[in-house]
Amino acid sequence: MRHWLKNMPLPVSGYGKWSEAIITAGGLSLGEINPQTMESRLISGLYIAGELLDIHGDTGGFNLQAAFSTGWLAGNSIAIKKGQTNT
Repeated sequence: MRHWLKNMPLPVSGYGKWSEAIITAGGLSLGEINPQTMESRLISGLYIAGELLDIHGDTGGFNLQAAFSTGWLAGNSIAIKKGQTNT
């Protein structure tokens, strides 16, 4: 049975509807972002967070945590840059 499970072919014949997707892939490369501020390395003053980034964790809240954390970091970085350090 182990041999059968390890060698069983599972051909992919297509994909489901976009509306039924649990997670999508793509986004801006992490190499183009300053990870300490979430500011773009290409366009000064542009901050990228959440689903705009090329990260995709396991389902179950991991993508939400990345969105919350990068959003907070981007917002905090903008406030510091603007001189509003009460964050």
